[in-house]
Amino acid sequence: MNIGHEHAVLGLEHELRTIVGADGLVTDPSAIEMRSRSCLPFKATPTCMVYPSTVEQVRAVLAAAQRADVPVWPVSTGKNFGYGERTAAYEAGITMVLERMNRILHVDEELGYAVIEPGVTYKQLNDHLKSSGSRLWADTAGSTKFASVLGNALDKGRGLTPMADHFGALCGMDVVLPDGTLVETGGGPEGNNQVRHTYKWGVGPYMDGLFVQSNLGIVVRAGIWLMPAPEVFDFAAFEYKASPDRLGAFIDDLRELVMCRALRSFPHLANDFAMMCILAQYPHEMLGGRRHLSDQSAATWRKTHGVAQWTFGCGLYGSREEVRYQRRMLRKVLGRYGMIQFIGAAIRDDWYGRLVRKAAPIANRMLGKSPEFTNVMIPAINLYRGIPTDEFVRQAYFKSHTQKPATDIDPARDRCGMVWIGPVVPFTSTHVLKALSLTKRIFDRHEFDFFVEVIVESARSVIVLVGVFYQREDPADAARAKAWYDEALAAYTEHGYPPYRATTMSTPHALDANPRVRDLLASIKRAVDPQNLLAPGRYGTPMR
Repeated sequence: MNIGHEHAVLGLEHELRTIVGADGLVTDPSAIEMRSRSCLPFKATPTCMVYPSTVEQVRAVLAAAQRADVPVWPVSTGKNFGYGERTAAYEAGITMVLERMNRILHVDEELGYAVIEPGVTYKQLNDHLKSSGSRLWADTAGSTKFASVLGNALDKGRGLTPMADHFGALCGMDVVLPDGTLVETGGGPEGNNQVRHTYKWGVGPYMDGLFVQSNLGIVVRAGIWLMPAPEVFDFAAFEYKASPDRLGAFIDDLRELVMCRALRSFPHLANDFAMMCILAQYPHEMLGGRRHLSDQSAATWRKTHGVAQWTFGCGLYGSREEVRYQRRMLRKVLGRYGMIQFIGAAIRDDWYGRLVRKAAPIANRMLGKSPEFTNVMIPAINLYRGIPTDEFVRQAYFKSHTQKPATDIDPARDRCGMVWIGPVVPFTSTHVLKALSLTKRIFDRHEFDFFVEVIVESARSVIVLVGVFYQREDPADAARAKAWYDEALAAYTEHGYPPYRATTMSTPHALDANPRVRDLLASIKRAVDPQNLLAPGRYGTPMR
Protein backbone atom coordinates (compact mmCIF):
# COMPACT_ATOMS: atom_id res chain seq x y z
CA MET A 1 0.00 0.00 0.00
CA ASN A 2 1.36 3.50 0.52
CA ILE A 3 2.87 5.71 3.22
CA GLY A 4 -0.39 7.64 3.59
CA HIS A 5 -2.22 4.50 4.64
CA GLU A 6 0.53 3.60 7.07
CA HIS A 7 0.24 7.03 8.72
CA ALA A 8 -3.55 6.68 8.84
CA VAL A 9 -3.26 3.33 10.64
CA LEU A 10 -0.83 4.80 13.15
CA GLY A 11 -3.40 7.48 13.85
CA LEU A 12 -5.92 4.76 14.70
CA GLU A 13 -3.81 3.06 17.37
CA HIS A 14 -5.64 4.53 20.36
CA GLU A 15 -9.07 3.78 18.91
CA LEU A 16 -8.13 0.22 17.93
CA ARG A 17 -6.65 -0.42 21.37
CA THR A 18 -9.86 0.81 22.94
CA ILE A 19 -11.87 -1.58 20.76
CA VAL A 20 -9.86 -4.81 21.13
CA GLY A 21 -7.87 -4.17 24.31
CA ALA A 22 -4.14 -3.83 24.78
CA ASP A 23 -3.60 -7.55 24.22
CA GLY A 24 -5.61 -7.45 21.00
CA LEU A 25 -3.45 -4.95 19.12
CA VAL A 26 0.09 -5.50 17.83
CA THR A 27 2.05 -2.48 16.60
CA ASP A 28 5.64 -3.37 17.44
CA PRO A 29 7.47 -3.81 14.09
CA SER A 30 9.49 -6.83 15.24
CA ALA A 31 6.39 -8.59 16.55
CA ILE A 32 4.51 -7.79 13.34
CA GLU A 33 7.40 -9.12 11.25
CA MET A 34 7.38 -12.39 13.20
CA ARG A 35 3.60 -12.84 13.10
CA SER A 36 3.24 -12.01 9.41
CA ARG A 37 5.98 -14.27 8.06
CA SER A 38 5.13 -16.39 5.05
CA CYS A 39 6.47 -19.55 3.44
CA LEU A 40 5.89 -17.92 0.03
CA PRO A 41 8.54 -16.18 -2.09
CA PHE A 42 6.53 -13.03 -1.40
CA LYS A 43 6.19 -10.72 1.57
CA ALA A 44 3.88 -7.85 2.53
CA THR A 45 3.96 -6.42 6.05
CA PRO A 46 0.94 -4.79 7.71
CA THR A 47 1.19 -1.65 9.82
CA CYS A 48 -0.67 -3.32 12.67
CA MET A 49 -2.50 -6.51 13.55
CA VAL A 50 -5.77 -6.65 15.47
CA TYR A 51 -7.26 -9.66 17.27
CA PRO A 52 -10.98 -9.12 17.89
CA SER A 53 -12.80 -11.54 20.16
CA THR A 54 -16.43 -10.62 19.41
CA VAL A 55 -18.63 -9.72 16.47
CA GLU A 56 -19.07 -6.26 17.95
CA GLN A 57 -15.30 -5.73 17.91
CA VAL A 58 -15.10 -6.82 14.26
CA ARG A 59 -17.76 -4.28 13.36
CA ALA A 60 -16.08 -1.54 15.37
CA VAL A 61 -12.69 -2.16 13.74
CA LEU A 62 -14.28 -1.97 10.28
CA ALA A 63 -16.03 1.27 11.22
CA ALA A 64 -12.73 2.80 12.37
CA ALA A 65 -10.95 1.63 9.23
CA GLN A 66 -13.71 3.02 7.08
CA ARG A 67 -13.44 6.47 8.64
CA ALA A 68 -9.67 6.47 8.09
CA ASP A 69 -9.97 4.86 4.62
CA VAL A 70 -7.54 2.07 5.58
CA PRO A 71 -7.80 -1.46 4.13
CA VAL A 72 -8.36 -4.50 6.37
CA TRP A 73 -7.11 -8.00 5.49
CA PRO A 74 -8.97 -10.64 7.57
CA VAL A 75 -7.62 -14.14 8.26
CA SER A 76 -8.91 -16.86 10.57
CA THR A 77 -5.82 -18.37 12.22
CA GLY A 78 -3.38 -17.87 9.33
CA LYS A 79 -2.16 -21.47 9.25
CA ASN A 80 -2.58 -22.05 5.51
CA PHE A 81 1.12 -22.77 5.07
CA GLY A 82 2.34 -22.40 1.50
CA TYR A 83 -0.68 -20.33 0.41
CA GLY A 84 -0.12 -17.05 2.25
CA GLU A 85 -0.59 -17.44 5.99
CA ARG A 86 -1.27 -13.95 7.44
CA THR A 87 0.23 -12.04 4.52
CA ALA A 88 -1.97 -9.60 2.62
CA ALA A 89 -1.64 -8.97 -1.11
CA TYR A 90 -0.32 -5.44 -0.40
CA GLU A 91 1.87 -3.51 2.04
CA ALA A 92 0.66 -1.70 5.17
CA GLY A 93 -2.96 -1.57 6.32
CA ILE A 94 -4.58 -3.60 9.11
CA THR A 95 -4.43 -7.38 9.30
CA MET A 96 -7.35 -8.76 11.30
CA VAL A 97 -6.70 -12.17 12.89
CA LEU A 98 -9.85 -13.92 14.13
CA GLU A 99 -8.22 -16.61 16.26
CA ARG A 100 -9.66 -15.23 19.53
CA MET A 101 -13.20 -15.78 18.17
CA ASN A 102 -13.02 -19.45 19.05
CA ARG A 103 -16.35 -20.49 20.50
CA ILE A 104 -18.12 -23.74 19.64
CA LEU A 105 -21.65 -22.42 19.96
CA HIS A 106 -23.73 -25.52 19.31
CA VAL A 107 -23.41 -29.16 18.32
CA ASP A 108 -26.57 -30.80 17.05
CA GLU A 109 -26.28 -34.53 17.66
CA GLU A 110 -29.51 -35.41 15.86
CA LEU A 111 -28.90 -33.47 12.63
CA GLY A 112 -25.11 -33.73 12.61
CA TYR A 113 -23.73 -30.21 12.51
CA ALA A 114 -21.86 -27.69 14.64
CA VAL A 115 -22.06 -23.90 14.76
CA ILE A 116 -18.64 -22.39 15.32
CA GLU A 117 -16.59 -19.20 15.08
CA PRO A 118 -13.61 -18.74 12.73
CA GLY A 119 -10.99 -19.19 15.45
CA VAL A 120 -12.09 -22.76 16.21
CA THR A 121 -9.31 -25.15 15.16
CA TYR A 122 -9.51 -28.74 14.03
CA LYS A 123 -7.94 -29.83 17.31
CA GLN A 124 -10.42 -27.82 19.37
CA LEU A 125 -13.45 -29.18 17.53
CA ASN A 126 -12.21 -32.77 17.63
CA ASP A 127 -11.34 -32.50 21.34
CA HIS A 128 -14.79 -31.05 22.08
CA LEU A 129 -16.56 -33.86 20.27
CA LYS A 130 -14.48 -36.54 21.98
CA SER A 131 -14.73 -35.06 25.48
CA SER A 132 -18.50 -34.61 25.20
CA GLY A 133 -19.05 -38.21 24.09
CA SER A 134 -20.45 -37.12 20.75
CA ARG A 135 -21.28 -39.71 18.12
CA LEU A 136 -20.06 -37.26 15.46
CA TRP A 137 -16.75 -36.93 13.62
CA ALA A 138 -15.42 -33.70 12.12
CA ASP A 139 -13.36 -33.94 8.98
CA THR A 140 -9.89 -32.42 9.16
CA ALA A 141 -7.34 -30.98 6.78
CA GLY A 142 -4.10 -32.91 6.34
CA SER A 143 -2.02 -29.87 7.27
CA THR A 144 -1.97 -28.73 10.89
CA LYS A 145 -4.35 -29.39 13.76
CA PHE A 146 -4.22 -25.67 14.59
CA ALA A 147 -5.74 -24.55 11.27
CA SER A 148 -9.18 -22.91 11.35
CA VAL A 149 -12.10 -25.18 10.47
CA LEU A 150 -14.02 -22.31 8.86
CA GLY A 151 -10.93 -20.67 7.36
CA ASN A 152 -10.05 -23.83 5.48
CA ALA A 153 -13.62 -24.32 4.31
CA LEU A 154 -13.87 -20.71 3.15
CA ASP A 155 -10.82 -21.26 0.93
CA LYS A 156 -12.25 -24.55 -0.44
CA GLY A 157 -9.78 -26.72 1.45
CA ARG A 158 -10.01 -30.48 1.34
CA GLY A 159 -10.11 -33.32 3.84
CA LEU A 160 -10.05 -37.10 3.62
CA THR A 161 -13.23 -38.64 5.06
CA PRO A 162 -16.61 -38.84 3.25
CA MET A 163 -17.04 -35.21 4.45
CA ALA A 164 -13.85 -34.10 2.64
CA ASP A 165 -15.53 -31.24 0.74
CA HIS A 166 -15.17 -28.56 3.41
CA PHE A 167 -16.89 -25.85 1.38
CA GLY A 168 -19.70 -28.30 0.66
CA ALA A 169 -20.08 -28.87 4.41
CA LEU A 170 -20.68 -25.18 5.15
CA CYS A 171 -24.30 -24.25 5.74
CA GLY A 172 -25.61 -20.95 7.06
CA MET A 173 -23.32 -18.04 7.91
CA ASP A 174 -23.27 -14.85 9.92
CA VAL A 175 -21.32 -12.29 7.89
CA VAL A 176 -20.16 -8.78 8.72
CA LEU A 177 -20.23 -6.68 5.54
CA PRO A 178 -17.63 -3.95 4.91
CA ASP A 179 -20.04 -1.29 6.20
CA GLY A 180 -20.52 -3.20 9.46
CA THR A 181 -23.94 -4.68 8.64
CA LEU A 182 -24.45 -8.18 10.07
CA VAL A 183 -26.12 -10.52 7.57
CA GLU A 184 -27.56 -14.01 8.04
CA THR A 185 -27.36 -16.22 4.97
CA GLY A 186 -29.84 -19.01 4.40
CA GLY A 187 -32.70 -17.20 2.72
CA GLY A 188 -35.24 -17.69 5.50
CA PRO A 189 -36.78 -15.33 8.06
CA GLU A 190 -34.04 -13.37 9.83
CA GLY A 191 -33.52 -14.56 13.39
CA ASN A 192 -35.99 -17.43 13.01
CA ASN A 193 -34.75 -19.62 10.18
CA GLN A 194 -34.94 -23.13 11.61
CA VAL A 195 -33.16 -24.72 8.64
CA ARG A 196 -30.30 -22.28 8.05
CA HIS A 197 -27.74 -24.91 9.12
CA THR A 198 -29.50 -27.89 7.54
CA TYR A 199 -30.67 -26.64 4.12
CA LYS A 200 -27.93 -25.09 2.03
CA TRP A 201 -29.87 -23.40 -0.72
CA GLY A 202 -32.37 -21.17 1.05
CA VAL A 203 -34.84 -19.07 -0.96
CA GLY A 204 -33.60 -17.05 -3.90
CA PRO A 205 -29.95 -16.85 -5.03
CA TYR A 206 -27.51 -18.98 -3.06
CA MET A 207 -25.80 -16.50 -0.73
CA ASP A 208 -23.19 -18.59 1.09
CA GLY A 209 -21.09 -18.86 -2.06
CA LEU A 210 -20.64 -15.08 -2.19
CA PHE A 211 -18.46 -15.25 0.91
CA VAL A 212 -16.21 -18.17 -0.04
CA GLN A 213 -12.79 -17.20 -1.45
CA SER A 214 -14.18 -13.72 -1.19
CA ASN A 215 -13.73 -10.22 0.21
CA LEU A 216 -17.39 -9.27 0.28
CA GLY A 217 -17.70 -9.83 4.02
CA ILE A 218 -16.13 -11.41 7.10
CA VAL A 219 -17.67 -14.70 8.17
CA VAL A 220 -17.92 -14.56 11.97
CA ARG A 221 -20.04 -17.67 12.53
CA ALA A 222 -21.14 -20.62 10.41
CA GLY A 223 -22.62 -24.07 10.46
CA ILE A 224 -20.42 -27.00 9.46
CA TRP A 225 -21.80 -30.47 8.78
CA LEU A 226 -20.35 -33.46 10.62
CA MET A 227 -20.62 -37.22 10.07
CA PRO A 228 -21.79 -39.92 12.47
CA ALA A 229 -19.10 -42.38 13.48
CA PRO A 230 -19.53 -45.50 11.33
CA GLU A 231 -20.34 -48.89 12.77
CA VAL A 232 -17.07 -50.18 11.31
CA PHE A 233 -13.91 -48.36 10.23
CA ASP A 234 -10.90 -49.81 8.46
CA PHE A 235 -7.87 -48.37 6.69
CA ALA A 236 -6.22 -49.55 3.49
CA ALA A 237 -2.61 -48.74 2.59
CA PHE A 238 -1.81 -49.11 -1.12
CA GLU A 239 1.50 -49.06 -2.96
CA TYR A 240 1.65 -48.92 -6.75
CA LYS A 241 4.03 -51.65 -7.98
CA ALA A 242 2.99 -51.94 -11.64
CA SER A 243 4.98 -50.58 -14.56
CA PRO A 244 4.64 -46.85 -15.34
CA ASP A 245 2.82 -47.59 -18.60
CA ARG A 246 -0.14 -48.99 -16.61
CA LEU A 247 -0.65 -45.81 -14.58
CA GLY A 248 -3.38 -44.60 -16.93
CA ALA A 249 -5.42 -47.77 -16.49
CA PHE A 250 -4.94 -47.48 -12.74
CA ILE A 251 -6.27 -43.88 -12.74
CA ASP A 252 -9.41 -44.94 -14.62
CA ASP A 253 -10.01 -47.91 -12.32
CA LEU A 254 -9.52 -45.68 -9.27
CA ARG A 255 -12.18 -43.32 -10.65
CA GLU A 256 -14.64 -46.17 -11.02
CA LEU A 257 -14.06 -47.25 -7.42
CA VAL A 258 -15.02 -43.73 -6.31
CA MET A 259 -17.92 -43.54 -8.76
CA CYS A 260 -19.53 -46.72 -7.43
CA ARG A 261 -18.75 -45.73 -3.82
CA ALA A 262 -16.56 -48.74 -3.19
CA LEU A 263 -14.04 -46.07 -2.18
CA ARG A 264 -15.79 -43.58 0.11
CA SER A 265 -12.87 -41.51 1.35
CA PHE A 266 -10.90 -39.01 -0.71
CA PRO A 267 -7.27 -40.16 -0.74
CA HIS A 268 -4.11 -38.33 -1.76
CA LEU A 269 -2.07 -40.37 -4.23
CA ALA A 270 1.50 -39.30 -3.40
CA ASN A 271 4.48 -39.81 -5.68
CA ASP A 272 7.77 -41.13 -4.32
CA PHE A 273 9.29 -37.70 -3.66
CA ALA A 274 6.20 -36.56 -1.74
CA MET A 275 6.49 -39.63 0.48
CA MET A 276 10.18 -39.07 1.05
CA CYS A 277 9.47 -35.53 2.27
CA ILE A 278 7.51 -37.12 5.12
CA LEU A 279 9.95 -39.91 5.93
CA ALA A 280 13.38 -38.30 5.62
CA GLN A 281 15.49 -35.16 5.42
CA TYR A 282 16.72 -33.90 2.06
CA PRO A 283 19.91 -35.71 0.90
CA HIS A 284 21.97 -32.63 -0.01
CA GLU A 285 25.03 -34.85 -0.21
CA MET A 286 23.52 -36.67 -3.21
CA LEU A 287 23.12 -33.55 -5.37
CA GLY A 288 26.59 -33.76 -6.93
CA GLY A 289 26.61 -30.08 -7.84
CA ARG A 290 23.04 -30.10 -9.16
CA ARG A 291 20.11 -28.05 -7.83
CA HIS A 292 17.84 -31.10 -7.74
CA LEU A 293 18.34 -34.84 -7.56
CA SER A 294 19.12 -36.81 -10.69
CA ASP A 295 16.71 -39.61 -11.52
CA GLN A 296 19.33 -42.14 -10.44
CA SER A 297 20.02 -40.41 -7.12
CA ALA A 298 16.30 -40.07 -6.43
CA ALA A 299 15.75 -43.78 -7.13
CA THR A 300 18.65 -44.76 -4.86
CA TRP A 301 17.34 -42.53 -2.07
CA ARG A 302 13.82 -43.88 -2.46
CA LYS A 303 14.96 -47.51 -2.28
CA THR A 304 16.71 -46.95 1.05
CA HIS A 305 13.29 -46.32 2.58
CA GLY A 306 11.33 -48.83 0.53
CA VAL A 307 9.08 -46.18 -1.04
CA ALA A 308 6.92 -47.14 -4.03
CA GLN A 309 6.38 -44.98 -7.13
CA TRP A 310 2.93 -44.02 -5.83
CA THR A 311 1.35 -44.52 -2.40
CA PHE A 312 -1.97 -43.71 -0.82
CA GLY A 313 -4.11 -44.56 2.14
CA CYS A 314 -7.91 -44.60 2.36
CA GLY A 315 -10.60 -45.09 4.94
CA LEU A 316 -13.41 -47.65 4.78
CA TYR A 317 -16.72 -46.76 6.45
CA GLY A 318 -20.14 -48.28 7.08
CA SER A 319 -21.81 -51.38 8.41
CA ARG A 320 -19.91 -54.66 8.58
CA GLU A 321 -21.45 -55.70 5.29
CA GLU A 322 -20.59 -52.40 3.61
CA VAL A 323 -16.97 -52.48 4.79
CA ARG A 324 -16.66 -56.11 3.72
CA TYR A 325 -17.81 -55.07 0.24
CA GLN A 326 -15.33 -52.18 0.16
CA ARG A 327 -12.44 -54.48 1.13
CA ARG A 328 -13.41 -56.98 -1.54
CA MET A 329 -13.60 -54.33 -4.28
CA LEU A 330 -10.33 -52.68 -3.25
CA ARG A 331 -8.54 -56.03 -3.25
CA LYS A 332 -10.02 -56.94 -6.60
CA VAL A 333 -9.22 -53.66 -8.38
CA LEU A 334 -6.15 -52.27 -6.67
CA GLY A 335 -4.57 -55.70 -6.40
CA ARG A 336 -4.00 -55.55 -10.17
CA TYR A 337 -1.54 -52.72 -9.70
CA GLY A 338 0.27 -53.27 -6.44
CA MET A 339 0.12 -54.19 -2.78
CA ILE A 340 -2.82 -53.38 -0.54
CA GLN A 341 -2.89 -53.91 3.22
CA PHE A 342 -5.80 -53.41 5.62
CA ILE A 343 -4.32 -52.06 8.85
CA GLY A 344 -7.15 -50.13 10.46
CA ALA A 345 -7.00 -52.44 13.49
CA ALA A 346 -3.80 -50.65 14.51
CA ILE A 347 -5.83 -47.93 16.20
CA ARG A 348 -7.90 -50.35 18.28
CA ASP A 349 -7.25 -50.49 22.02
CA ASP A 350 -7.59 -54.24 22.39
CA TRP A 351 -5.29 -57.27 22.15
CA TYR A 352 -5.55 -57.39 18.37
CA GLY A 353 -4.75 -53.70 17.96
CA ARG A 354 -1.73 -54.07 20.23
CA LEU A 355 -0.61 -57.09 18.20
CA VAL A 356 -0.88 -55.16 14.92
CA ARG A 357 1.12 -52.25 16.32
CA LYS A 358 3.79 -54.61 17.64
CA ALA A 359 4.00 -56.52 14.37
CA ALA A 360 4.11 -53.42 12.12
CA PRO A 361 7.85 -52.65 12.53
CA ILE A 362 8.73 -56.28 11.85
CA ALA A 363 6.52 -56.40 8.76
CA ASN A 364 7.95 -53.13 7.47
CA ARG A 365 11.52 -54.39 7.87
CA MET A 366 10.62 -57.55 5.96
CA LEU A 367 9.21 -55.37 3.18
CA GLY A 368 12.40 -53.30 3.04
CA LYS A 369 10.86 -50.22 4.63
CA SER A 370 12.47 -47.80 7.03
CA PRO A 371 11.25 -47.39 10.66
CA GLU A 372 9.70 -44.04 9.70
CA PHE A 373 6.85 -45.90 7.98
CA THR A 374 5.78 -47.24 11.36
CA ASN A 375 6.03 -43.79 12.96
CA VAL A 376 3.50 -42.25 10.57
CA MET A 377 1.09 -45.20 10.50
CA ILE A 378 -1.18 -44.15 13.37
CA PRO A 379 -1.35 -40.42 12.45
CA ALA A 380 -2.19 -41.39 8.86
CA ILE A 381 -4.97 -43.73 9.91
CA ASN A 382 -6.37 -41.18 12.35
CA LEU A 383 -6.68 -38.50 9.66
CA TYR A 384 -9.30 -40.71 8.03
CA ARG A 385 -11.16 -40.71 11.36
CA GLY A 386 -11.18 -36.91 11.47
CA ILE A 387 -8.41 -36.72 14.08
CA PRO A 388 -6.00 -33.90 13.19
CA THR A 389 -2.23 -34.12 13.44
CA ASP A 390 0.88 -32.02 12.89
CA GLU A 391 2.81 -35.06 11.67
CA PHE A 392 2.59 -34.25 7.98
CA VAL A 393 3.12 -30.47 8.05
CA ARG A 394 6.57 -31.32 9.42
CA GLN A 395 7.59 -32.07 5.82
CA ALA A 396 7.98 -28.30 5.33
CA TYR A 397 11.27 -28.54 7.25
CA PHE A 398 12.78 -31.42 5.31
CA LYS A 399 14.94 -29.32 2.95
CA SER A 400 15.62 -26.03 4.75
CA HIS A 401 16.40 -27.48 8.20
CA THR A 402 18.65 -30.26 9.44
CA GLN A 403 15.75 -32.01 11.14
CA LYS A 404 12.01 -31.77 11.59
CA PRO A 405 10.75 -30.43 14.93
CA ALA A 406 8.67 -32.79 17.04
CA THR A 407 6.52 -30.04 18.58
CA ASP A 408 5.80 -26.31 18.25
CA ILE A 409 5.60 -26.56 14.47
CA ASP A 410 5.21 -23.33 12.51
CA PRO A 411 6.88 -23.38 9.08
CA ALA A 412 6.20 -19.70 8.37
CA ARG A 413 7.66 -18.51 11.65
CA ASP A 414 10.66 -20.81 11.20
CA ARG A 415 11.40 -19.48 7.70
CA CYS A 416 10.61 -22.64 5.75
CA GLY A 417 10.18 -21.98 2.03
CA MET A 418 7.33 -23.74 0.23
CA VAL A 419 4.59 -22.86 -2.20
CA TRP A 420 1.65 -24.90 -3.49
CA ILE A 421 -0.53 -24.85 -6.57
CA GLY A 422 -3.39 -27.29 -7.18
CA PRO A 423 -4.92 -27.34 -10.66
CA VAL A 424 -8.27 -29.13 -10.95
CA VAL A 425 -8.20 -31.81 -13.64
CA PRO A 426 -10.93 -34.11 -15.01
CA PHE A 427 -10.65 -37.55 -13.43
CA THR A 428 -9.61 -39.46 -16.56
CA SER A 429 -6.30 -41.03 -17.45
CA THR A 430 -5.97 -38.75 -20.48
CA HIS A 431 -6.22 -35.55 -18.47
CA VAL A 432 -4.30 -36.73 -15.40
CA LEU A 433 -1.35 -38.07 -17.40
CA LYS A 434 -1.31 -34.89 -19.48
CA ALA A 435 -1.22 -32.75 -16.34
CA LEU A 436 1.54 -34.88 -14.80
CA SER A 437 3.66 -34.68 -17.94
CA LEU A 438 3.14 -30.93 -18.22
CA THR A 439 4.06 -30.50 -14.56
CA LYS A 440 7.20 -32.65 -14.74
CA ARG A 441 8.58 -30.55 -17.60
CA ILE A 442 8.10 -27.34 -15.59
CA PHE A 443 9.83 -28.84 -12.56
CA ASP A 444 12.77 -29.92 -14.71
CA ARG A 445 13.12 -26.51 -16.37
CA HIS A 446 13.39 -24.81 -13.00
CA GLU A 447 15.48 -27.60 -11.47
CA PHE A 448 13.18 -28.54 -8.61
CA ASP A 449 12.45 -32.04 -7.37
CA PHE A 450 9.10 -33.33 -8.61
CA PHE A 451 6.54 -33.24 -5.77
CA VAL A 452 2.98 -34.20 -6.67
CA GLU A 453 -0.12 -35.56 -4.97
CA VAL A 454 -3.17 -36.51 -7.01
CA ILE A 455 -6.02 -35.68 -4.63
CA VAL A 456 -9.40 -37.26 -5.31
CA GLU A 457 -11.79 -34.29 -5.29
CA SER A 458 -14.83 -36.25 -6.46
CA ALA A 459 -15.69 -39.04 -8.87
CA ARG A 460 -15.29 -36.52 -11.68
CA SER A 461 -12.28 -34.34 -10.79
CA VAL A 462 -8.91 -34.56 -9.08
CA ILE A 463 -6.61 -31.87 -7.76
CA VAL A 464 -3.04 -32.30 -8.98
CA LEU A 465 -1.35 -30.69 -5.98
CA VAL A 466 2.24 -29.73 -6.74
CA GLY A 467 4.74 -27.76 -4.74
CA VAL A 468 8.34 -26.79 -4.31
CA PHE A 469 10.53 -26.47 -1.24
CA TYR A 470 13.19 -23.79 -1.41
CA GLN A 471 15.55 -21.79 0.80
CA ARG A 472 13.37 -18.92 2.04
CA GLU A 473 16.34 -16.77 3.05
CA ASP A 474 18.16 -17.17 -0.29
CA PRO A 475 16.87 -14.46 -2.69
CA ALA A 476 18.05 -16.39 -5.77
CA ASP A 477 16.29 -19.56 -4.64
CA ALA A 478 13.14 -17.60 -3.76
CA ALA A 479 13.18 -16.01 -7.22
CA ARG A 480 13.50 -19.46 -8.78
CA ALA A 481 10.49 -20.69 -6.77
CA LYS A 482 8.47 -17.66 -7.86
CA ALA A 483 9.41 -18.26 -11.52
CA TRP A 484 8.37 -21.91 -11.16
CA TYR A 485 5.01 -20.88 -9.69
CA ASP A 486 4.32 -18.26 -12.36
CA GLU A 487 5.05 -20.67 -15.22
CA ALA A 488 3.02 -23.47 -13.66
CA LEU A 489 0.03 -21.18 -13.09
CA ALA A 490 0.16 -19.89 -16.68
CA ALA A 491 0.50 -23.40 -18.11
CA TYR A 492 -2.40 -24.85 -16.13
CA THR A 493 -4.62 -21.92 -17.05
CA GLU A 494 -3.71 -22.26 -20.72
CA HIS A 495 -4.66 -25.94 -20.71
CA GLY A 496 -7.97 -25.34 -18.92
CA TYR A 497 -6.95 -26.65 -15.49
CA PRO A 498 -7.69 -23.78 -13.07
CA PRO A 499 -6.22 -23.97 -9.55
CA TYR A 500 -8.73 -24.63 -6.81
CA ARG A 501 -7.26 -21.87 -4.65
CA ALA A 502 -4.81 -18.97 -5.00
CA THR A 503 -1.85 -17.78 -2.98
CA THR A 504 -1.68 -14.20 -1.74
CA MET A 505 0.96 -13.45 -4.38
CA SER A 506 -1.36 -14.58 -7.20
CA THR A 507 -4.78 -13.72 -5.81
CA PRO A 508 -5.14 -10.26 -7.48
CA HIS A 509 -4.96 -11.99 -10.88
CA ALA A 510 -7.00 -15.07 -9.98
CA LEU A 511 -9.75 -14.25 -12.52
CA ASP A 512 -7.73 -12.65 -15.30
CA ALA A 513 -8.44 -15.60 -17.58
CA ASN A 514 -12.19 -15.00 -17.21
CA PRO A 515 -12.60 -11.21 -17.55
CA ARG A 516 -16.41 -11.25 -17.70
CA VAL A 517 -16.65 -13.02 -14.35
CA ARG A 518 -13.90 -10.76 -12.97
CA ASP A 519 -15.85 -7.67 -14.06
CA LEU A 520 -19.11 -9.02 -12.62
CA LEU A 521 -17.40 -9.66 -9.29
CA ALA A 522 -15.89 -6.16 -9.38
CA SER A 523 -19.39 -4.73 -9.83
CA ILE A 524 -20.66 -6.65 -6.81
CA LYS A 525 -17.61 -5.54 -4.84
CA ARG A 526 -18.26 -1.87 -5.65
CA ALA A 527 -21.86 -2.23 -4.53
CA VAL A 528 -21.10 -3.71 -1.10
CA ASP A 529 -17.68 -2.09 -0.54
CA PRO A 530 -17.46 1.20 -2.44
CA GLN A 531 -14.28 2.19 -0.56
CA ASN A 532 -12.62 -1.14 -1.45
CA LEU A 533 -11.91 -1.42 2.25
CA LEU A 534 -11.97 -5.19 2.78
CA ALA A 535 -9.03 -7.23 1.44
CA PRO A 536 -8.55 -5.42 -1.87
CA GLY A 537 -7.16 -7.72 -4.52
CA ARG A 538 -8.42 -10.95 -2.99
CA TYR A 539 -9.51 -13.47 -5.64
CA GLY A 540 -9.44 -11.21 -8.65
CA THR A 541 -11.08 -8.11 -7.21
CA PRO A 542 -9.46 -4.71 -7.83
CA MET A 543 -6.42 -3.59 -5.87
CA ARG A 544 -6.34 -0.03 -4.55
